[in-house]
Amino acid sequence: MYPQKPELRRRLKAQLKEHTPLAPEKSAQICQAIRHDAPWKSASTVAIFAPLPGEPDLLSLCPAPGKRLLFPRISGPDLLWIEVTNPIEDLLAAPDAKIRLLEPSPGPSVALSEIDLLLIPGLAFSKSGGRLGRGGGYYDRALSAKPPSTRVMGVCFAFQLQDFIPLEPHDQLVDGLFYA
Repeated sequence: MYPQKPELRRRLKAQLKEHTPLAPEKSAQICQAIRHDAPWKSASTVAIFAPLPGEPDLLSLCPAPGKRLLFPRISGPDLLWIEVTNPIEDLLAAPDAKIRLLEPSPGPSVALSEIDLLLIPGLAFSKSGGRLGRGGGYYDRALSAKPPSTRVMGVCFAFQLQDFIPLEPHDQLVDGLFYA
């Protein structure tokens, strides 16, 4: 691991806490940008995420008429994609999580190959597609098996954009970014 990754993670987690008051306004701007984006408009199956504290909140995208919405669920070292129709009722606190992670109840998972658009969080992104996650590797493992047809977009606040993200061979790039 690059020695600068832990320090960058620590600094960005602290900044997320500082920016919490702006999160609702910025989240609404991000959701508006997503709704107007061509990949969202054309996608029939979209994977989104329930926010951790301080992350952009995409739940106002739900429901999305004509779209099947999936949320990640941690299963061992992997992410499973579970369809959710009502996030308020269907997302529950993960029982083993050290942080307030909301995820769907166990259920049938959807293959990554069925996902048209995958919106993912991160602590930092570079405009060249680099992503710094929280260190668990869940999204990197999942994205390593994605088909070329699945468009992957990072979602963050503008202060999370970095000129440089230290990348390792297993790190997966995003195709673009939504930020405000």
